[in-house]
Amino acid sequence: MARDDFSRAVVDRLAKRVGMRCSNPDCRQPTSGPDAAGGTTNVGVAAHISAASPGGARYDEALTPEQRSDIANGIWLCQRDAKLIDDDELSFPPTLLREWKDTAEKMAALEARGYSVSKASPFPALERKMPELIAEMRADLMGNKLVRQFILLKKGWAYNPGSTPYFQYFFDDHPQVKAMMTIMIHAGAIYDIKFNSVDRYNFTEPFVSYLIGE
Repeated sequence: MARDDFSRAVVDRLAKRVGMRCSNPDCRQPTSGPDAAGGTTNVGVAAHISAASPGGARYDEALTPEQRSDIANGIWLCQRDAKLIDDDELSFPPTLLREWKDTAEKMAALEARGYSVSKASPFPALERKMPELIAEMRADLMGNKLVRQFILLKKGWAYNPGSTPYFQYFFDDHPQVKAMMTIMIHAGAIYDIKFNSVDRYNFTEPFVSYLIGE
């Protein structure tokens, strides 16, 4: 069965309406630039929100061929994200992709007017959820700005990490600290480096910069 592909004009409009950037708000990578021959190169994809033919991701048999090839059914993405949304279609339903598209177009409109648009930091929310722990981490990092590793212990436990400097936080002081770690990982503040059954983590650089104000 023939594919209901976008026309060249639709592809061009999809790209330009988001400033030639990927519409995934967590990506926003440029998709156009110069090539070695003095021309331009394009690494963007005009992806279908509902597939162009049966068997494709998010195919909707209720749509007409004209609707499938209409700009309303398209979203401009980088090649990585275009592949991702089709390989894992359950995680990227039409409602989410339309939200991406709408957000990307609004961001492009603001940027065209000279505004700088960036995603809000998730870190202030962490302070509201776990103020004592975050305050302790900030104080530790202000005292030693080069340390990135920390471990979770009970008071009285012994731990020998070798020559690697680290901070330590106690289950006794923060009874729900394991749940806090999960939330912090989801927020991009830390990542798990557990070894030999010891709960061990590293701070991410954006979170360190947030805590120490750099």
